[in-house]
Formats: sequence, C-alpha cells, structure tokens
Amino acid sequence: MKKNRAPDLTAERIAFVLDTLDTWKGKLTWELLLASVEAKTGIRYSRFTFADYPQIANAFSIKKDALRGTLPRSRGEPRDERVRAALAQAERYKAKVDRLEAENQLLTEQFVTWAINAERKGVTMDMLNTPLPKPERDRSKGVK
Repeated sequence: MKKNRAPDLTAERIAFVLDTLDTWKGKLTWELLLASVEAKTGIRYSRFTFADYPQIANAFSIKKDALRGTLPRSRGEPRDERVRAALAQAERYKAKVDRLEAENQLLTEQFVTWAINAERKGVTMDMLNTPLPKPERDRSKGVK
C-alpha cells in the first residue's frame, strides 16, 4: 500500500517548526524534531523534507550548536508562576534572536555574493540601487 504524502510546508507550518526549535530543550535530533512536530500537528514529515528548507535546516544547526555546550541548571526553578513564565518567554525570545541573527548573517553573505557577481557581469551598484517604477494606479478601466 502506498503511503500518503505529507502536505507541503506552508509559511505557517515552517513558522511552527521554527518556533518548536526556538523553544526546544534537551537532546535534539532530526527524529526527535519530526516526532514532536507530528505529535503537535498529526503530520509526519521526513528529515529530507525539513532539510530541503534552508530556514529549518539552519535553525536546526544553530539550535543543535547552542544545545551542545549547555548543562542543566543546578539551581531550582522560581516558585512564582509569573516569574517562570517570564523567564521561559525571555528564553524563547533569546533563541529566536539568535536564529534570526544567524539567518541575517547568511542573507548578508548571499547579498555580497550577488553584488560581486553582478559587478563582474557589468551591472553597477547604481543600476542595482535604481528605485523600482511606481505602479500606475491612476489608470483603471473606466478612468481616462
């Protein structure tokens, strides 16, 4: 019997996977990530599907590196639920910032590569920085 294919990764699903990675605690493997996503969504994706999306693959690598050097905290959790919630939120934000900074670095490197390749082909920075033409919104079918 042929297995059903998982639905395509939409922007919302990618954001969900990235959020899952941002909040990940403990050991991280592709199999654990896939199982976590399946448990929360009911959809089973393959490692290769996730690895095909640079945002997910990069976020996975970044989180894996971040977890590699961490040890469990020796002090106990705060008793106040609001403090625990605030600390958890701060941790999620820090993980997201780390991921976004790494993504930004990759995009900056890509931009530099494009700029250098464009210049080699005779496209100047002035040509690349020329503003796009404004859309012609005044022209509609009934107006002359």
